[in-house]
Amino acid sequence: MYLVRDVLDKQLVDKAEVRVGKVNGIVLRLDEHGRPKVEALELGASTLAKRLLIGVGLRARAHGRDGYRLAWSHVTDVGIDITVDADRRELPLERWQEWLRRNVLSWIPGGLS
Repeated sequence: MYLVRDVLDKQLVDKAEVRVGKVNGIVLRLDEHGRPKVEALELGASTLAKRLLIGVGLRARAHGRDGYRLAWSHVTDVGIDITVDADRRELPLERWQEWLRRNVLSWIPGGLS
């Protein structure tokens, strides 16, 4: 498997086949023999922003909020989409959408229709 081609920027779907975001970063760690192993996938705009800034030669600074990490052990299939055995309600995208429903859309006439 080629991580950049097969994993990075791919759509994540949960166990109910609902889209839950895209893979914005890959976290590697070195094992006891010095070989890299995939530890987690990172989701979130801050991870994407850091990656894009580094890509254009700018130094990215952490502002105290990193992307959400989903352990590689949750990945069940890598194909056109990446299937994970997580529930969308546990992931940050669903929490963000719920916050928008409560705090923004509920105040707009017809916003929840």
